[in-house]
Amino acid sequence: MPFQIVERPGFLRLMKVAVPHYKVPSRKYFSKTEIPNLYNQVKADVLKKLAQGTWFAATTDLWTSESGGGQPYISVTIHYLTPDWQLESNCLETQFFPEDHSAQNISEFFDNMLEEWGINKKDLVCITTDNATNMIKAFEEFSEVWLGCFGHNLNLAISKALKIQRVETAVKACRHLVQGFSRSWKRRRELRQKQAALNMPQKALIHDVVTRWGSTHKMVERFLSQQQPVCATLAGERGTWHLMPKDTDITVMEQLCQLLEPLSKLTDALASETRVTLSAIKPVLDHINSDVLVEKDTDTSLTKEMKKLMREDLKNRYPDKAKRVMNMACFIDPRFKRSSLDEPEASKIETDCVQEAVKLAAQVREEPQSTSTSSSISTSTPPAASEGKGLAGLLRKISSVTRQQRGEEGQIPTTLEDSVKQEIKVYLSLPPIPAEEDPLVWWKGHASELPHLARVARKLLCIPATSVPSERVFSASGHIVSPQRALLKPDKVNMLTFLHFNLK
Repeated sequence: MPFQIVERPGFLRLMKVAVPHYKVPSRKYFSKTEIPNLYNQVKADVLKKLAQGTWFAATTDLWTSESGGGQPYISVTIHYLTPDWQLESNCLETQFFPEDHSAQNISEFFDNMLEEWGINKKDLVCITTDNATNMIKAFEEFSEVWLGCFGHNLNLAISKALKIQRVETAVKACRHLVQGFSRSWKRRRELRQKQAALNMPQKALIHDVVTRWGSTHKMVERFLSQQQPVCATLAGERGTWHLMPKDTDITVMEQLCQLLEPLSKLTDALASETRVTLSAIKPVLDHINSDVLVEKDTDTSLTKEMKKLMREDLKNRYPDKAKRVMNMACFIDPRFKRSSLDEPEASKIETDCVQEAVKLAAQVREEPQSTSTSSSISTSTPPAASEGKGLAGLLRKISSVTRQQRGEEGQIPTTLEDSVKQEIKVYLSLPPIPAEEDPLVWWKGHASELPHLARVARKLLCIPATSVPSERVFSASGHIVSPQRALLKPDKVNMLTFLHFNLK
C-alpha cells in the first residue's frame, strides 16, 4: 500500500473507531523514519546471516518498470548454505540503474554491491543470469562460473522451433484470435455462455507474452481445450469468421502443444529457491535429449524438424566450464551420483571432484583458524595419529580398522588425494536416496563421515539453476511501483522490495 494511505479519510475513520486514543503518524514519518529504520534493522540481520555462509552464488537481471516513467532497475539475489545445511536466499539490491546497460557498467555495479555487503568475490562461486549479450560479457572473465539460466536456455531453444514458417503462421493465427476476444466484451460474454451450454469450465483465453517462459504453450493449449465453444462463438457472428484458424493451423498447433507439454513443467521444477536445483540440470537435459526430443517413427515431418532444431540449440547453450560444475554437482548429489553418467564421463567427473576437494582442503589448511582441523586434511599424518580424543575418536578408529579388515579400504591413505578417493569409494557404496528427498539433509548426516566431499557439496549445491529469483524480485517490484506510486523514489523502491523478501 502507498504511504499516503495513512492520511486518507477512510483509513483515519477506521483507526478512530478501532483505536480511538491512537494518533496515526503522518505519511512522511513512515517514508522518512520508520521504513529506513526497519530497512537498517533487517539489513543488519541479513548481514549476520551472510556471515554464516562459506560460499555464495548470485543471480542478477535488469528490468524496466511500467509505471513511474519506465525507470530501469537491476536486482541481485544471493544464495548460500548455512552451517546447518539449510539453503538460504536473500534479495540484496533492487537498484535504480540509469547508466547504459553495458557490460562494464553491470560488472562495476556488481563489484560495488559485493563490497557493500561484505562478500569476498573469491567466495562467489557462480553467477546465474539470462543469455543477454551484456550479461555474458560482464561475467565472461569471472574467475569462477557464469551459468546461463536453464529456463531462458530452454525458451531460446523453443523459439527456434517457433520460427519455422508453418509454426509461426499457426501461432500468429492463435494470437490474432485471442486478441479478437480480449478486445470485445460481447465475445467474451458469448464464450462463457457457450461454455456453460456445453458443460465446460468457463476459462478465458490466454495471451502469450514474449518474455514469459512457456506462455505461448499456455496460449495454444488453452485455445485447443476451448476450441469447440470458441468456434461456436465465432460462427454466430459473421464479421468474426476471419478470426477462425484454418484446419492446417489447428493441426500444427496440436503437434506443437504435444511437443511442448512435457517441457512446460521443467522450468518450474528447477526454479525453486529452497531446494537444490543445479545438480538436476544434467539429468533433465539428458531426459530432454534422449526422450522428449528423440525422433520417433510416428512423428510427423514437422515434429521431427522442431525436435532437431531444439536439440541442436540446447547442445551449445552451456560452455565447458559450466558443464564441469553441473556434472560435479550431479555426481555429488546423493539422488543421482553416477546414474546419469556413462563410464568415461563418470571417471572424468570423479577426477574433477578429487581435484576440487583437494583444492578446497588446501584453502582451509591455509586459513589461520584451521589449526584445529588440520588433522583431517593432513597430507602426511596417518589417520591413527589424528583420530582425536574421546569416544568419537575411538569409534572412528575402530570403524577404520574394521573397514580395512573387510578389504573395503585397502591401504591406509597417506596423501590428501588418496583420502578423497577413499571417500568417493565410500560415497558410491552408499545407496542413493529417492528423488523426492532433500540431498542437503543427507549431507548433514554424512558430512563428518565424508568431510572432503562435503566441502565440494557445500560449494556447488547452493547454485541456482535459473535466474528466476531475480525475476521474482521484479514481479514484487512491479506491485510496489504501481500507478498509484508512480513518484516513489528509487531508494524507497529498493527498501520496500528488500523488506518484502527479507522481513520475516
